[in-house]
Amino acid sequence: MKTIRILIFISSALIFIACNRTANTISGIYVMSFRNEYSIATDTLVIQSYSLGAGTYQVERRDGYHRIREGKILPKEYRQERWMATFEKDKQILSENTYGRQIYIKGDGRTLSYNGTYRKID
Repeated sequence: MKTIRILIFISSALIFIACNRTANTISGIYVMSFRNEYSIATDTLVIQSYSLGAGTYQVERRDGYHRIREGKILPKEYRQERWMATFEKDKQILSENTYGRQIYIKGDGRTLSYNGTYRKID
């Protein structure tokens, strides 16, 4: 009987830890797509934890876009960049200092704002 209680306690603690870890993490893949008179674009942000203790994350931005010139859609072009950012938990912001980039984490944790609204897919 005592063994069963201990096993239930341990499994409950592991489930609690796993649920809190996934709920509080901002690591993942976020996507946004848009179209205007000049281009059609898909934008992806891949955010990975670099050092949880220091609150640093690696951010990789991947763009794919078609320019539209004189009504014609031109071939797709790609762009990719990486940078390191620090998470400010009280403000819910990922900040990069070199170029002043800031990514705002929305309240639900499934969306973020950086030159538009991204939604989490992973």
